[in-house]
Amino acid sequence: MDKKKIFLIACKDYNFYNFRSELILKLVELGFDVTLVCPKGNKIAYFVDRGCHFVGHTMDRRGMNPFKDLVLIRTYYKIFKEGQPDLVLSYTTKSVLYSGIACRLLRIPYIVNNAGLLEPSNYNPIVGICLTIFYKLGFKGASCMMYQNSRERDVLNSILRNKIPYRDIPGSGVNLDDFEYSKYPNESEPITFNYVGRLVRIKGINDFLICAERIKAIYPKIRFIIYGDYDEDVYRQRVHELQKRGIVEYAGVQMNMKPFISKAHAVIHASYYEGMTNVVLEHSAMGRVCIGSDIPGIKEGIDEDETGFLFHCKNVDELVSAVEKFINLPYDKKVAMGKAAREKMEREFDRNIVTNIYIEEINRILQRK
Repeated sequence: MDKKKIFLIACKDYNFYNFRSELILKLVELGFDVTLVCPKGNKIAYFVDRGCHFVGHTMDRRGMNPFKDLVLIRTYYKIFKEGQPDLVLSYTTKSVLYSGIACRLLRIPYIVNNAGLLEPSNYNPIVGICLTIFYKLGFKGASCMMYQNSRERDVLNSILRNKIPYRDIPGSGVNLDDFEYSKYPNESEPITFNYVGRLVRIKGINDFLICAERIKAIYPKIRFIIYGDYDEDVYRQRVHELQKRGIVEYAGVQMNMKPFISKAHAVIHASYYEGMTNVVLEHSAMGRVCIGSDIPGIKEGIDEDETGFLFHCKNVDELVSAVEKFINLPYDKKVAMGKAAREKMEREFDRNIVTNIYIEEINRILQRK
């Protein structure tokens, strides 16, 4: 009997390596013929060595020209027509939209994990209508939608008229063996806050920088460290100036954040939108307190006053208050909150939960073929 072919689609190889490794290797273990489709990267060899196939292509991950991106639909169409997958699993916004259209044209079952909702209501009417059309084109034929938060579920189910089967998942989950609990920094060490993410307004970098300035004026020994790449050049000069003044430290992109999470006391995640934030999940798994905006995709990972603090999105005054509240907690309370954060991850966000849901849906869909 021929093996069932499963293709996984993403915009970058590290998406597979960081967030889907457990599922991919489980599929290989179960006897599926697994192919990864994305631009070539240095993590692909890891999967090929473990029995996966790879099909590479080029794409502009952040371009917003739909006419230019029509080429991507043709690329996916050719890959799928030649490879004849029994099922496609797609991840990240651009990949899921265009691979979904290709799957519909070829009548191939596919599972969508969007994790990058752009709400039509947040844009001018023309852009909003275009987004709605693209969501319908890309998702209407899906065999299952995997929703990472309640807002994403409600918006997309409304657009799709509640006609597509769906499952709620805790984001990508977190690998609890990889992100082990780490002993809290010593009480004598200066309190350190991490920022992890692209340096772009919607990820809350502006709020973080304002907060750092205000807190350092009162607590000069506090450290604010930024990990990530510049997505908007406007922040390059600003961060450089704040570095010279000793307000923030810029540590660039780190492919392995674990050593830097272990040195921190807490993470500040002031993002304006998330699917389900891995920043909070990974810091929490290692026993660090999380201070985050109260939006879907962040708030699910934080229990107020138990594992961290929430503040209204874009409200810098509330962010500063939350940071100051954390600073003034007794050391033992900080440690206890970090341990509670780890326990929450064990209960609710173990990556095995996500893997098991995917296996259930894959078996359900393939049994119908």
